[in-house]
Amino acid sequence: MNSSASPTPASPSTAGDPRLERVLFVHAHPDDETITTGGTIAAMVEAGAAVTVVTCTRGELGEVIPDDLAALRADQAALAVHREGEIAAAMRDLGVDDHRFLGSAGARTPGLPERVYRDSGMVWRSDGVAGPTPDLHPAAFCAAEFGEVVSDLSAVVQSVRPTAIISYDEDGGYHHPDHVRANRVAVRAARLVGVPFFAIVAGAESAEGAEAEALAADETVLTTDTRHVAPRKLAALRDHRSQVEVVDLPGGRAGIRFPHGAVEPVTVRESFRFVPEPTVDEGDSEMARMTTGGRVVALVLALAAGAVFGTIGTVMHQSTITVAGSPFWSGLVLALLMSLTLLAGLRSVFGSRAMAGAAAVGLIGALVVLWQASPGGSILVPDNTPALVWLGGVFLICLVVLGWPRLRGPAAGGATAPRDAARTSAVEAQPADDKLDALPDAKGTPQT
Repeated sequence: MNSSASPTPASPSTAGDPRLERVLFVHAHPDDETITTGGTIAAMVEAGAAVTVVTCTRGELGEVIPDDLAALRADQAALAVHREGEIAAAMRDLGVDDHRFLGSAGARTPGLPERVYRDSGMVWRSDGVAGPTPDLHPAAFCAAEFGEVVSDLSAVVQSVRPTAIISYDEDGGYHHPDHVRANRVAVRAARLVGVPFFAIVAGAESAEGAEAEALAADETVLTTDTRHVAPRKLAALRDHRSQVEVVDLPGGRAGIRFPHGAVEPVTVRESFRFVPEPTVDEGDSEMARMTTGGRVVALVLALAAGAVFGTIGTVMHQSTITVAGSPFWSGLVLALLMSLTLLAGLRSVFGSRAMAGAAAVGLIGALVVLWQASPGGSILVPDNTPALVWLGGVFLICLVVLGWPRLRGPAAGGATAPRDAARTSAVEAQPADDKLDALPDAKGTPQT
């Protein structure tokens, strides 16, 4: 498959020679790519696949572990530069020669000046998961317009023509706002061109009991055995020494110590779930991605548009033309079509009943006001058949448009993830062994 090929159907893989695979990994901060997908990246590169890694921010708000780098703790700009160097070294150790920061050259919408998406930061909530920081920087990744971010990533997609895109699951692994935003952006970019999307399955290797059985039985989950490239992953982890520390664990395994003190084993099996279509609902619509002020303005404009359409339709619904010697209620037909187009268009574009509902209120409100001009009706809404059809038709249109379920077509190609197809994917670069008899130690040496 050459670079001019059309977008691939959204299926688990382009089964065949791994050298034909072009995989795009989308991550939030430097070090995320190595911690969660480093083994898969190295394995795919070794198998001959073309791998591109996009990092959305430079991790300016990351916590610095080693004391010899303590000066970086109070200097976000210097930390950003330092982490640029760390990820450059990690890319070399993983074998990646195509790494891009979102907003920079090669990962920016053509015609727009380059920009930096800053780390959005996070706080640990009382329930033990990450949450948004109360003082979001204006240039933060999560503060950027969603459409702009998607457009920038889409520029990478158009350049690379990936056969698969890999990023976080819906909750970003642990709810970090930048991880969640990266998921939304990667999913949208994948859907726009019909590229298969795979979500990282957090904690898959440590799953036990029923959870492990469910993962094993899930035909949409692919697992990469990365023991043969463990030294590469460990070397890349050490490159990110400002953020993580590689430590020895009991049994000869290697672990990662994070800034908040938690220690986790270095994963040697990385799992990904094929997501055939965006797992969104009405609450994750275009409206949900707007700021509060933007939603208020949009709803007010929709209300006003409904009132205008209702007024125009009321004025024109009695108009007729003569067709074959008989009157035809052209104004009524046009008024109903205008109303239907307005409500259906808002519902489809914004993916939410809120916008269409606001327009419906304005539309019906205009009809009620104009109809109540006098006790017996008004000159605009006389007591005749077209008026009754106009009033009844508007109410019917509102009920139908607001009542229909969310229209969600199948992913491109109508793809599913059959087990046989999944097993041939280049994502599963090396068949998994049932026994972990060669775990890496902290020095990258397989244990036999």
